[in-house]
This record gives sequence, structure tokens and C-alpha cells, in this order.
Amino acid sequence: MDWRRYLKTEEGHGDPSPGEPAEEEATEEVVFLQRSLSLTERTRLGLSEAWYSWVERFGLQRLRSIVSGVATLPETDEPLYLLGKRYETLNRGEKEDEKEDDDAQLRAKERTEAFAEDLGSRAWVTYRSGFSPLGPSLLTNDAGWGCTIRSGQMLLANCLLVHHKGREWRRRGGEASTSAGHDAPPTAEDIFSLFHDHPGMGSPLSLHNVIKEGAGLGIAPGRWVGPHGLCQAVRRIFTREEARRRARGGAGINVAASRCELSLSLYLAADAGGIPTLYRSRAVEEATCGSDGATWRPLLILVPVTLGCNSSYVNPCYVPQILTVLSTPQSVGIVGGKPGSSIYVLGRQGDRILYLDPHTLKPSVSGVIHHEGAQNDGAGADSYFCDSVHHMLCARLDPSLALGFYCRERRDLDDLYERLGELSRKHPTTSIVSLAEEPEPEKDYDAASTDVDGFQLY
Repeated sequence: MDWRRYLKTEEGHGDPSPGEPAEEEATEEVVFLQRSLSLTERTRLGLSEAWYSWVERFGLQRLRSIVSGVATLPETDEPLYLLGKRYETLNRGEKEDEKEDDDAQLRAKERTEAFAEDLGSRAWVTYRSGFSPLGPSLLTNDAGWGCTIRSGQMLLANCLLVHHKGREWRRRGGEASTSAGHDAPPTAEDIFSLFHDHPGMGSPLSLHNVIKEGAGLGIAPGRWVGPHGLCQAVRRIFTREEARRRARGGAGINVAASRCELSLSLYLAADAGGIPTLYRSRAVEEATCGSDGATWRPLLILVPVTLGCNSSYVNPCYVPQILTVLSTPQSVGIVGGKPGSSIYVLGRQGDRILYLDPHTLKPSVSGVIHHEGAQNDGAGADSYFCDSVHHMLCARLDPSLALGFYCRERRDLDDLYERLGELSRKHPTTSIVSLAEEPEPEKDYDAASTDVDGFQLY
């Protein structure tokens, strides 16, 4: 089977329409996309699927979390931060006066309910099974290898929820399953349709499309991918969608049967690991690209970093900065992980991070929704939410991370740069990120060189 043609025709998309960019023809993509799995790989992945199915059926993941204590927030007076929003301590504390103690208990209960409602409104993306086969690998689930992609989808989904519905939106039972019309704001289910496990362009941020766009970067079915490779694949998806938007005369990118738009700009702040540099001019250019230079389009900033040489844990000198980044109002989380498994970090409390774990296997949602709004399979939008959060010490994070920031307006970007600049000044020798207004012009070494006895001196 021609996997590239299959990706374009699965939903009836044939050859590109006039004005649309043609798909890049890359030999390396063919190598990865048409790669079959060895018997050893197929056995390993089959065992992973069986294990996660068994764990999900008997609820062992939740039981393990409860027993280990990672699903129970510690009793502390430290405030909590969830996607940059601050919540005072959920601990009611000790009061000498009985009436004062009752008031403190009531306030603690209100804070706990507010935090729980906010947490229950954050997107949770997990392993899925039963989706369209991933090319010649014939894989129909991503158990045991797709956790980084799922963590990245969580960051993107939560960013889109904030973008389309606002940070104060909360999930309640009264929301319709699909938008009432083209002008109606998208529902949560409309947003999640962008991530449905389907190779068509109606779900541009699906597992299938991430693998397709990341094929030339070494992303392949059955292989674990790091945060940096994921960010590169996401940038390719955004670049492709932006080209389609321009081909349609600047109209919004209507996907998923015109129910939702991927109307974000993306600035990937680094092309390599280590400590990246954020250039304000490039961020502004991305957010105003294709307009008159004054129209701002909301901006997502992805910053892949490698914070330490230790292959197991992040360098301790970066821990305070990671915690500060999670406290910024523009934060939409971090794609990170423990050694060997990826997680989505969406908050912090004290020196601990709060995270959602993608290592749960659920039925796939195909993305095909009937006009009445009913899903034809899968668990629908409800499967993209959870009511529990895990925590662990920030110092136990793997050093390979991807930071995410959302700037709805230009002033949000300026405020973010000011906060990151203050962080850099506080940690001048171990800054998590460097800042600059614009890149320095490249030097013309040939013009500045001198030929001395056949040697070039610069």
C-alpha cells in the first residue's frame, strides 16, 4: 500500500486542489512510513497492549496511584498553580477559635471545589486502541510507545481550549456536543476532533498526522519519540495548515467539517537542544505573518530544552526555574517525563509538579460524527477529561522537556518576555532560556578573511 496516498485519500482527499501545496516527496519519509515491524517489536508491542488493556479493565492504574500516594495532594500550606492560575492552599490549617476554624474549613472546601472543577476541565489524552492501521506496521494502538505524542496532544488541546473558550471556562453538563452553526463558538468536542485518531486532514493533530509529518525526523509507528522531535513535527503541521489557509485567501483553516479552526500561530524557539534563545522579533513575525503587520493572531510558543547532562534527572540548578515557569499566566504546561515515560505537566505546588499521565489505554474516537452529534464509536468527549492529578518532585523530571506558552495578545508576549528576563537575571549562569530582540546578522567570513601563503586567516 502507498502509505502517503492512503493518508491523503482515507477521507476522500485525492490530489491537492489548485493553489494547495503539494506534499513533499522525501525518500527518508518512505523509509519510515513503509517500515514493517520485526517479530521482536511486534511481540513487545503486543504485550504492551495486553498489559495496558488488563490494567484498564481492572482499574489497577488508579489503585497503584492511590497506594503510592501520587494521586493524593500532600497537606501543605503552599499555593497551587494550574496552567498559570493560582489557588491558595487547600489545607484549612489549625485555628484556636471554633468559629474561626469552621470558617477556615468552609473556605478550604470552596477552594478545593474550585480547583477540582478547573482540573476536571483540562484535556487528558491517553493511549488509544482500534484506530486506522498505521501503514505497513499495521499497528492499531499506541500502547507502550506513543506517550510523548499523547503528552504533546494534551499541551496543544489545553492551549486550544484556552484559546477558543477562555481560561475561566469550566466543563459542565449543559454544553452541546457540537456547535450549533458556523458562527457558534466551538465546543470541547469540536476541539478534540482535531486530535481524533484518523489520517485525514479533518484531524490535523492526530497521531497519524504527527507520524506522517515527523517521518523525516525519525518518528515512526512503534518508536518512542522525544519532546524535541515532537515539536518539530508539530511545526510542520502548522506550516502545512498555514499554507492551506493562505491558498484559500486567508480564510480560517476550517477542519472537522467546519466545526473548529486551528487559528493559532506557532513559534518554535529552538532548532536544537540545550539552552535556546527566544527572539522577540521572530515571535512577533510569526504572530503577524500574512497580515498587515499590525493584526495579531494568538501565538503558541514551544521551547524544547535539555536541562542537564544526566540521562535520568534534570540538573537541580534548573528546578526553581521550571517551577517559576509553571507559575506564569502564559504557561500551557510542559511535555516532560520520568525516565522512560512521558507525562504532561500542567501545574505545581511547592517543589512538586502536578501532571496528567497518558499511560491509560482507551478506545479510539475515529472523528466521524453524525449530523445529530452522536459519535459512531469510542467514548466521545468524556474520554478526554479526568478528575485526578498526579504529583512528584520536580527534581525527578527527565532533562528533555518542551515548554509551552500561549500569548493571546501582543501584551501577553511582552509580559512573558519580562518575566523570563527577570528569571534570567536571577539565574545568569544557569538560565533555562536566553532572550534577545532579534538574531545577530551573520558574519561574512569570506570578506573578512586574508589569504596568507594559501591559508585563510579570519
